[in-house]
Amino acid sequence: MRPARYSFLWLVLLVGISPGACIGQSLEDAAFEFAGLWGGEVADLEGSLSPSGVRLQWEAHQVGSLDPRHAMASIREYLGSREGAGVRVTRVQEVGGEPPKGYAEIRWKSRIQGTSDLVVRTVFVAFVSEDGMWRVSELRVLPLSRS
Repeated sequence: MRPARYSFLWLVLLVGISPGACIGQSLEDAAFEFAGLWGGEVADLEGSLSPSGVRLQWEAHQVGSLDPRHAMASIREYLGSREGAGVRVTRVQEVGGEPPKGYAEIRWKSRIQGTSDLVVRTVFVAFVSEDGMWRVSELRVLPLSRS
């Protein structure tokens, strides 16, 4: 992540700007903002979810497509026993289409509460542009490696 991205992300987190209102400049901005929320203020993710629904996959478990409220409940349940130890955007790509679509890959380090083993996973986030804002339409957490 570039230093300017760190500064912007910290500004968002420290000042308390509503993340749902922020997600939507460029796809890259939306990806970095999502990563910051995933690594910290998960409760604020709901504003970034597509009202049309979000397809979820937790490792090998396919959850399916849920409305934003139920998707947030599933996200909270999945993350409930995990402690974040680091997050980094590794790739952002617009893929076009109508409405415009894109995706981001995020490297996420975490550990199960009460353990010291770090688990590194790839978080795949698909975005769709709705009303001029990039919204999350798919979220997949895939195993990557143990470190």
